[in-house]
Amino acid sequence: MAGRIPGFLAAERETLSTRLGQELLRRLPLAEVRERITSQDYADFGSDRLVLTRHRGSFVKPCPGTKGYICCGLEIIHFGLGCSLGCSYCILQAYLDTEALVLFGNVDEGLAEVESRLAAPSFKPARFCTGEFTDSLLLEDLTGLAARLVLIFSKTPHLLELKTKTADVKGLLDLDHGRRTLISFSVNAPEVARQEETRAAPLGKRIEAAGLVVRAGYRVGFHFDPIIRHPGWEDGYARTVEEIFRVTPADRIAWFSLGAFRYLPRLKAVVRRRHPRTRIMDEEFILAEDGKMRYLRPLRVEMYRRLLELIRQYDPAACVYLCMESPRVWREVFDFDPGPEGLIRMLDDRLEDVK
Repeated sequence: MAGRIPGFLAAERETLSTRLGQELLRRLPLAEVRERITSQDYADFGSDRLVLTRHRGSFVKPCPGTKGYICCGLEIIHFGLGCSLGCSYCILQAYLDTEALVLFGNVDEGLAEVESRLAAPSFKPARFCTGEFTDSLLLEDLTGLAARLVLIFSKTPHLLELKTKTADVKGLLDLDHGRRTLISFSVNAPEVARQEETRAAPLGKRIEAAGLVVRAGYRVGFHFDPIIRHPGWEDGYARTVEEIFRVTPADRIAWFSLGAFRYLPRLKAVVRRRHPRTRIMDEEFILAEDGKMRYLRPLRVEMYRRLLELIRQYDPAACVYLCMESPRVWREVFDFDPGPEGLIRMLDDRLEDVK
């Protein structure tokens, strides 16, 4: 199992009687019980705690996107917070005032909300994802949540995308997924994966896992995000692209997304404290309209164009899109600007084309 799984459970009392609570009690020593745990309490817990609490809001929300940047229109299924894969650049470090992992004990209510949403006659087919606030498969061995979602989506026209930096796919291989789940792997240049993603599955293992799920009938995606400039970056990303196409048939790859490294200004101090050896913030960045530090636009365009060229050397028809980039950058890379609705249509159409 990738990452560092917490050794102890801290729980809100009412969650201990839930299905998930009972499973975690069987697997982890109970260190602390509180009557109520809210987001204001997360900072009380360290990296050795798995915090089980009640989610008091909606479990399904549209990706908020950012004004002025093109969003792919995902619906986000929210079942937990945090990640123990230790990636130096992880933006969650700027959002969460804790190194603990947080799971929602009332996840059965969340799954019921998902099923109700999917069954609504007025709801058009859409793409859903669980990997925005944590890794989709990081705790699958403990929770079985991804497998439950795969079976729910198998009976609908909607698509579930599971995003991961792990290689923990064994529990998904024998499921009747109905081709309604796409498993996406976050990948990077070998040096970045080795130095900045220290507790994620090794890059080669992630790509091998992609081959496994393809043989089990799933379609796959690959997310080059964040793309990080470093000495030899072109050769590094070229090796990763070559390995992907060596293992994965082009006609089973739904899409590649590209996103250059960007970060909230407050993340810099956190990264310096937690990852003092990293050099990823030594390049020149500017404060962009979305309030994030980004590489200068010409540098981003250069990296995107090179990745696009590398991918299309192997598959000229590959679907490649930019994650949260401006219309101007889209035009400079692709010579067109799809707009949000156009990107959503592009991805929906691609699903019809991939075996």
